[in-house]
Amino acid sequence: MKTKKIVNILIVVAIIGLVIWKLISNKKEMDEVAARSLIVNPTVPVRVEQVRMQSVAGNINVNGRIQAANEVTLYSKVQGIVLTKFKKTGDLVSKGTVIAQIENNVVKESLSLARMNLANAEMDVERYKKLADAGAVTQREYEAILMTYRETQRAVTKLQDQLNNTTLVSPINGVLEKDYFEEGTLLSVGSEVADFIGSSQLKAVFNITESDVYRIRKGDKVILTSDILPGNEFTGVVDVIGSRSNSLLNYQIEVKMTDKNVGILKAGMYVLAMIETDYLIDNKQLIVNRAAIIESLKNPEVYVIRNNKAYKQKITIGAISDNYITVTDGLEEGNQVVVAGQINLVDSREVTIVK
Repeated sequence: MKTKKIVNILIVVAIIGLVIWKLISNKKEMDEVAARSLIVNPTVPVRVEQVRMQSVAGNINVNGRIQAANEVTLYSKVQGIVLTKFKKTGDLVSKGTVIAQIENNVVKESLSLARMNLANAEMDVERYKKLADAGAVTQREYEAILMTYRETQRAVTKLQDQLNNTTLVSPINGVLEKDYFEEGTLLSVGSEVADFIGSSQLKAVFNITESDVYRIRKGDKVILTSDILPGNEFTGVVDVIGSRSNSLLNYQIEVKMTDKNVGILKAGMYVLAMIETDYLIDNKQLIVNRAAIIESLKNPEVYVIRNNKAYKQKITIGAISDNYITVTDGLEEGNQVVVAGQINLVDSREVTIVK
């Protein structure tokens, strides 16, 4: 009995020892995996390209704003109190959509009376015509009656126009951008009623220097970008070139948007435009691949390779030509800049150059 008890104890001790050995073995294996996971490739593979001197097309870069090609302000043509407001700021409207109704009872009564006068004047004209033909009245008397009839016609037309103008309608298809009235507002002749922005077409407006205005031609292609829509490019063409400068000696140009995705742009947005011109810069310029830019074109930076390490470098850019950008400061000819692999880089990181 005692021997059997000892055997059982030995079995339990053996099992416990086996479990402990297994746990130690698993921990060692886990430590090895963790150690391997901490091993980081000390270098980042990148592709580079040399900064070089080259003759480039004199494309022009300029900042501007998107505007609606059709902006209209509606003015009141009559005086009266607004009885009903049908549309408000931000509403979509079509040409002819009623936006408000002005009181018109007095105009209606005046028009009704004028039409009665016109009917009487028509009968007088017919009667005096017969009398004049018979010699019962003079030609001058007949012409006086005819003049009265025509004046009455003009009065009816004027009152009808006034009545029509008591119903305020949208002059274009688009958006009611801003209204200047509420129900109960007393409008005067010439009062601003509302601003409308057309929804069918947008344009971009820029101011360029007098030295650049002669390099641009109507029809030149324009590529536009916006910081709030990264990764998107929009195309257009130069449509209007100003013939007179402003006080800062800048000329206004308008770009007609031709891109099918122009609908995501909104009036008032700031944009950067690259105007592609046929003008060729005579002297060679320092250029860098556009793919090397790691920030926006407003705050351009690149990674420059020195001693197998990548260093972030701010640069100043000039004209943009296709996939290359001229550099006016921050780089030198022969510098190697990273054009692929920047996503894995931080400043001073070691790199491996691949082809």
